Amino acid sequence: MVDPQKEGRRRSGRQRAGQDGSPAARDSGAELELRVARLEFAEGALARLRLPVRADDADLGRDVLTDIDVLAIDVDLRLRVSRSSLECKSGKGGSGEPDRLLWLAGFRQLLALQRATLVRPTVSRRGRALARRLGIGVMDNATLERREAAHGWLPSNFAHIGGEACETAEGRTDIQLRGLAELPSDLIAFLRFDSLLASPHAIIGALASLKSAVVRQGVLPEPAGKVIAGHALIALLLAALQDASQLDLVPASTLRSRLEIALISGDPDDSHLLRVLARADELVEFQIQRVHNAYIDSGAVRQPVNIASLREVIGTSQDYFESYIDLVERLRENPAVSRNLLQTVELVCFDALVGGDAWRERAFDHLFTAEHRGLILASVRTLGGIAGDPVAQKLEAIWNVKFNRSGAAVPDRHSPPTRHIQSELFD
Repeated sequence: MVDPQKEGRRRSGRQRAGQDGSPAARDSGAELELRVARLEFAEGALARLRLPVRADDADLGRDVLTDIDVLAIDVDLRLRVSRSSLECKSGKGGSGEPDRLLWLAGFRQLLALQRATLVRPTVSRRGRALARRLGIGVMDNATLERREAAHGWLPSNFAHIGGEACETAEGRTDIQLRGLAELPSDLIAFLRFDSLLASPHAIIGALASLKSAVVRQGVLPEPAGKVIAGHALIALLLAALQDASQLDLVPASTLRSRLEIALISGDPDDSHLLRVLARADELVEFQIQRVHNAYIDSGAVRQPVNIASLREVIGTSQDYFESYIDLVERLRENPAVSRNLLQTVELVCFDALVGGDAWRERAFDHLFTAEHRGLILASVRTLGGIAGDPVAQKLEAIWNVKFNRSGAAVPDRHSPPTRHIQSELFD
């Protein structure tokens, strides 16, 4: 099977290259993607580069359709999650501009994205008119530079946005995964990539599957264990945030029952399978009673026999349900902190814990408060209940990360980043 991450990188490299495939063309495209991702992160979104988009029921080796140049995930104060795709094209001229806008309109519909934007050095009047009709955003170099100027204090590279330590850890994980035969490649690809576009119940089901896979595999080497656990934690938080936004519409008890139904049938609104199982239990009980009555009529003494209920066996509530719902409620109770928790976990897991240094910058002060620490540690505990303690233990160094900062005002956000002298990773 094709490695989704490598295939995504290969495709994005080919798409960024000019017709001659020159290194300069590739570098300018990669640099544009980094700039756009950095801007999205600066404005409050979790941003990822070159995210593979996989097809359902595809032939072996043909499961990767394309990739998203920049995926941005925003969370508002009601914890409503919105996803955006930003298509970055560094080539000049208007060639292919209408085709790309039409392609983006279909791509947005395919992935149910809330926003799609085309980023190019220049955008023609014709392109802007077509973009308005299609509901597609456009951004040229002048607009990008103007917006970047307000975030000069943000580091240029960190975590998945060009962070050297993160890239090294992810690359090493790719190599180590080849020798971890008990970890299904589809499951790991889902947690690393697909979960960012997935529904909550799909994420929870994948995390539960990770638990059994890790038990079969045994010890996870580093950095693969830490990288997988980091992606699992972000996936869990994304699921919990999406469910937390539903608490304004449905009570927690309904949310819990919908999760139970979804893990059985794959659809939180489809309880048909449970009704079928209940009817099957009634039929089995009826048949057993007929057999017992026949023996009693023949003079035999009835012997007590316990028959497991199909409804209870398949639909038994998991031990982690209560912990997960508790996390969902805690997130909803503190939306001002919860809304940027994905960014905090990204910096902790894929910068601080893998040896990066950018997380210390003052631009990230507002992401490292005591309230963030409490919610992250609660999330790690919940992750342990769903995916197993061996996975959660890979993140135990989070306990040593300093969360003693505050979102104090900075005199000039246009200034280059300055380091937090007193901030240390470990005690």
